[in-house]
Amino acid sequence: MKKVNKLFFLILLFFFSNKVNSQKLSYIDDFLLENTIEEKNLNSFFYLLDKSCKNGFLDNLQKHRSYPNLGNKKNWEKICNKLEKKTNLNIDFIRNHFSIKTYSNKKGLLTGYYEPLIMVSRKKTKKFSVPLLKYNNNYNGQERKEIELSYNQSDVLLWTNDKVDLFFLQIQGSGIGVLNNNQKIKIIYGGNNKLEYRSIGKLLLKKKVLKKINLFTIKDYLYNNPDKIEEILNFNKRYIFFKIDEKNIVGNPVGAFGLSLKPNLSAAVDKKFYPLGFPLLLKINSNKINPVISMDRGAAILGSNRADLFYGRGKKAEKIAGVIKKKLLIYLLVPKEKNVK
Repeated sequence: MKKVNKLFFLILLFFFSNKVNSQKLSYIDDFLLENTIEEKNLNSFFYLLDKSCKNGFLDNLQKHRSYPNLGNKKNWEKICNKLEKKTNLNIDFIRNHFSIKTYSNKKGLLTGYYEPLIMVSRKKTKKFSVPLLKYNNNYNGQERKEIELSYNQSDVLLWTNDKVDLFFLQIQGSGIGVLNNNQKIKIIYGGNNKLEYRSIGKLLLKKKVLKKINLFTIKDYLYNNPDKIEEILNFNKRYIFFKIDEKNIVGNPVGAFGLSLKPNLSAAVDKKFYPLGFPLLLKINSNKINPVISMDRGAAILGSNRADLFYGRGKKAEKIAGVIKKKLLIYLLVPKEKNVK
């Protein structure tokens, strides 16, 4: 009986793990005639797609469970070669070389992320007493509360003065630490404790303490209810660890694809549907299209029409990324079989 149950489980696992393989893509006829892409966005988009080709995109494509549904290696190599020559890279290049496809016409959600600034100190003080920790596999399986109560002093990278700011630094995955003398330290993702991500925004909605959820409403609630901070933050069991990047202080953060993220051009998407480095079109408004490259992942980014768009660094980016929640359709640029010459 146990063998039968085990076999049944393996069959189910195989079915769900290969679901994307069997999921059909739909062609969208006359898509580029009915929608517009700003030319200034296209120039940067093609530049980033060229970098994607040179950064292992074809390997990611072949290893992805969808292969070859999103185009085979031969056709992508031809497109990558044309991108390298940098000739006639405009809307007609897309019309001539790509088919527009989608997994689903059911609208999903676009949110935003950014690189926050956070006050830090190299030494623990009365004011700076909240630790930023580096990864240690001893923390695997430990919840946020446990880690904060029993961390090793040798794992402390820096100290900050604000637990809420640290929490949102962990949500964003990287940021810039600012010392009292205004010196800046690049803080990048260094691992997690292998536990599930839980949205504190959804928790606050469920508790009916907030009617509108975004970065600023959540922060306001926490700062106005300091006695609730521990309870709310600990609801998210996932804990993010960091590393210090001594070489890349000025540049944008590096995404899961291994390239620096570009504002309005780099998106985090669901890895089940899209390989890293893949070109996508985000339809947010009625007829305006934002071309992006899938360059990052996120624990909360699930579904074929779900994306998190990178908006840049600091307060200006925070104001946009912190509130954006728009209905979204994602379209794929898949090489045309006949017209790729």
